[in-house]
Amino acid sequence: MNIRPDDFVLEIGSGHNPKARSDVLCDKFIADDEQRGGVIVADRPIVEADGQFLPFADKAFDYVICSHVLEHVEDPTQLIAELERVARRGYIETPSEIGERIYGWHYHNWVVNLVEGRLMLRRNERDSQFGQLFHKLAVTDKHWKRFHLTHHNLFLVQYEWKNKINYEILPDQELALNLECPDTLERLIASGNGTSEQREWLLLLKSVIPRRIVSQAKSLLVRSKNRQTKTLPEILVCPQCKGEITWEAQRLHCKACERHYPIIDGIPRFTF
Repeated sequence: MNIRPDDFVLEIGSGHNPKARSDVLCDKFIADDEQRGGVIVADRPIVEADGQFLPFADKAFDYVICSHVLEHVEDPTQLIAELERVARRGYIETPSEIGERIYGWHYHNWVVNLVEGRLMLRRNERDSQFGQLFHKLAVTDKHWKRFHLTHHNLFLVQYEWKNKINYEILPDQELALNLECPDTLERLIASGNGTSEQREWLLLLKSVIPRRIVSQAKSLLVRSKNRQTKTLPEILVCPQCKGEITWEAQRLHCKACERHYPIIDGIPRFTF
């Protein structure tokens, strides 16, 4: 990710493992861990909100990270429009179609591919051929874990954008990735060349450093930052009408549409 030293950064769907570089976190499910790998991390300003209805002012951020969220939403067009509205640049990451075929997450609504610089989305048929087999191998089998890491490019879509997100919604049943095509196979294989050695080192680090230690180190990095950032009262708006909101003792109030949003445990909750 090409994040500049002075960028003000939002992360959507930050979950249990937010990026150290993110200044503000946003997650739709603060208390529900079903669709993530652990308990929510709230070590910096955070709000509970749906990515399709972000409670932030236009261009409040320089950069927005949207990692493993796009495949979950009901309306990807709405989410993409919101990303473009609140930030000037950003990064999107999702499982690839290969990843979806192998792992088969039942709660993913969309299958995503990146073809010639364009995100290609179609509805997920949720037809997992392998059940939980590869989920189990990812936890228990060191050979599969090594293959997954050294061929990460096959399992992920990674897309960075500026000003506009280049995407297309495909009709149901239409495939963006033809795995019978020699050119497609060559492109997929070539995209991972030169990175295997780096990923071997990453696999070694992951195997010896507990996730708890990594999370603590990220939190320390966040607290040690000296950059000037904006506060939540400066950037929050009503997620529905984008009107101005006022802060009260235990809630937020939109003057334009008269909606109210609670503040629970110090976190603005816009999903109520």
